[in-house]
Amino acid sequence: MLAGVYEQEEQAENIDRFISKVQKYLDLDELTPAILNDMVKAMYVHAPDNSKGHREQQIDISYVLVGIRPMSLLNGLQNGETA
Repeated sequence: MLAGVYEQEEQAENIDRFISKVQKYLDLDELTPAILNDMVKAMYVHAPDNSKGHREQQIDISYVLVGIRPMSLLNGLQNGETA
């Protein structure tokens, strides 16, 4: 049980650190390699899907400290919301 509490505390700290990183990049004019290296751990590009009559392609981004997060969460951070 104690390990689970520790993991939750560590996850909360990582989210706080990630939010601090995101906030310093909110008003970007240019996405640079340095920013990508600071924020992104990996990108996963899925096979294209044409089943709806148009091409859709899913891309998942694994962020440093927090892993893959829904875009809605990141949009909320940009609007001043917190996790």
